[in-house]
Amino acid sequence: MCPVRVHWHIKNNYQDYWRVKLTVSNYHYAKNFSNWNVLVQHPGFGQTATTYSFNSTLLPSLGFADEVALFWGLEHYNTELINAGERDLGSVTTEILLKKDFNSFTLSNGWAFPRRVYFNGENCQMPLPDTYPMLPNGGISQMTPTHGMFSLFYRL
Repeated sequence: MCPVRVHWHIKNNYQDYWRVKLTVSNYHYAKNFSNWNVLVQHPGFGQTATTYSFNSTLLPSLGFADEVALFWGLEHYNTELINAGERDLGSVTTEILLKKDFNSFTLSNGWAFPRRVYFNGENCQMPLPDTYPMLPNGGISQMTPTHGMFSLFYRL
């Protein structure tokens, strides 16, 4: 069981890159984690990746279809993942800039999220990509517009 909560948030979808925010939160009120590490299996790590607030390295992925990246804290900055308290959030965060490969990767149907995440060697359960929420096909075109001007004139 994963002792922390790992949050993967897609912040921006640029033309050639996309920006992800990775946050690791410790809600275990009695335990701190020193010299922590997070291992993420994700197809986007097959391309150029830049990490801003964590150390990172790409690992060889023999037998895996997706690339694997290892993240850990910067010395004297965020190597200690403290527990959550009344005044402390108990989390560390970074932003990752991933180069897009239009031949092998898409943002549709949950494929932008990691396949597997490990914290200090413990598996953090991830849902299957088919279970991620998505908009129904043509959801925007089927909506009927509501106009504020119509309701304003109706009241007069």
